[in-house]
Amino acid sequence: MKKKYYSILSGVFFIMATFPIMAGLTKWGNELYKTVLNASIFLPLILGVMGLIFALIGIKGKVKVSLVLLNVLGLTLSLFLVFVAMYGFQQA
Repeated sequence: MKKKYYSILSGVFFIMATFPIMAGLTKWGNELYKTVLNASIFLPLILGVMGLIFALIGIKGKVKVSLVLLNVLGLTLSLFLVFVAMYGFQQA
């Protein structure tokens, strides 16, 4: 029964990690994205790692594979955005 809760937590962390990033692409979500980044630029990255950890210890089968792949995708997106923010906007 615990593993079911871990899988649910993994899905919640995935949504929490990717929703501000995806909403930041819209007009109405720009403020949400700014609020998350004002808290910490690494917050979506931390949430993605937590989601991946919970996905790895969650229930087995297709659900586990799906959650791991989704969390890796969200983590990759967060890593890319952190990399661009830290190194892409430096002025020479």
